[in-house]
Amino acid sequence: MNPLSKLPSVTVSGILSDAWRLYRLLFRRSIGFAAVVIAVLTAVNVAQYAVPRHTGLSVLLGIAAVVLAFAGPVIIQGALIELVRNIHEGRRPAGINALLERVGECFWQLLKVSIIYGLGVGLGLVLFIVPGLIIMARWSLMAPLVVLENVTQGAAARSSSLVRGKAQTVLLALLVGLAVSGIPSYIVYIAPIALYWQLLFSFVWGSLTVPFSAYLFTVIYYRITDPERSVIDPAVSSWKSLWNGA
Repeated sequence: MNPLSKLPSVTVSGILSDAWRLYRLLFRRSIGFAAVVIAVLTAVNVAQYAVPRHTGLSVLLGIAAVVLAFAGPVIIQGALIELVRNIHEGRRPAGINALLERVGECFWQLLKVSIIYGLGVGLGLVLFIVPGLIIMARWSLMAPLVVLENVTQGAAARSSSLVRGKAQTVLLALLVGLAVSGIPSYIVYIAPIALYWQLLFSFVWGSLTVPFSAYLFTVIYYRITDPERSVIDPAVSSWKSLWNGA
């Protein structure tokens, strides 16, 4: 009998279930962390709209808003991917300082793959929908590869090779996650409501949903690369305190 046949299959329901379990388990820490990062971005956006247009301060705030729009999600994603590594390996979750230190070590590489992934998916969807969806699935493991395997070159190729044969399942799981987080945001964005209500919703909704997206990508990575082990180490359920690890 082929021993690989005993390994759990990569399924949409399994991916979403594991991501939801992580989201609930790490809710307070991850939501609080995401809220702090997104609050900074929101504050800069509010300040940008509050100051007079076409002034030096307005330009500086505009630049800061663009930089944070790229850097903020990368910081959150990198930190939470590392946090899931701790849970997967049955180790006491690292503190915020340790998570930020790990993000700092791979920030520029993580930023690069995040931009490549976003541009690849975006351009693919604009030009031809199917290529964009293919890229969404095949390049989905680039961020976890950078954080968890220290991949510095060829992240897209490595991700594609891992996802090969499972792209449809991965894509469906990602589309479900995207729909849950993206549709409410789009509705609010096109709704005829005041800008400050849109910014408030963006802050609250982003704080709640960005962590789930990070967990979703990390679950896909572990389900493919380490299928013999549960994404959440069984020992975690017996800990008296999640953050003390015992």
